[in-house]
Amino acid sequence: MKELKLNVIKGSIAALLTATLGMSHTALADTQLNITGTIKASPCNVVNDTGSGISVNLGDNIQAATLGQANSFTEWKPFQLILEDCPTTTSSVTATFSGTPADESADLYKNTGDAQKVQIDLQDATGTKLGNGKFLKQTIVNNATTYNLQARAYSTAGSATPGSIVGTVMVAFTYE
Repeated sequence: MKELKLNVIKGSIAALLTATLGMSHTALADTQLNITGTIKASPCNVVNDTGSGISVNLGDNIQAATLGQANSFTEWKPFQLILEDCPTTTSSVTATFSGTPADESADLYKNTGDAQKVQIDLQDATGTKLGNGKFLKQTIVNNATTYNLQARAYSTAGSATPGSIVGTVMVAFTYE
């Protein structure tokens, strides 16, 4: 009986050593960590964004007769898109404009208000049309830049009807 107990104990010790050595072998296996990341240019602050965008009022007293003829338009409403506090490593910024183009012209934006036969014209101060997909690139000077823009109501067909003028244009910035 003593011999049997001794053999059982020896067998148990051998199994325990085998299991421990097997675990140690697994724990000592080599492995490699692959660590990646991307550093992007920090954005500038859009100074005149109120949190819900920048509002441009084309006018609250536009007479329908002003847009009565084909290719008629209202006065330009100038406004600025001001970027400040740009990181010192940012040398330029490209603003890309996008929105629903008017059916009448890809250079104009669709009016989603209830005035009919009216589109929205957006340009920079030099007259460059900023329809859907167009962009402007500017250099950052003293950690800032200002886009001088202008908008107006436009009627390609004329015979505009009274009602509201509403449009949304998104501006996406790419920093370099």
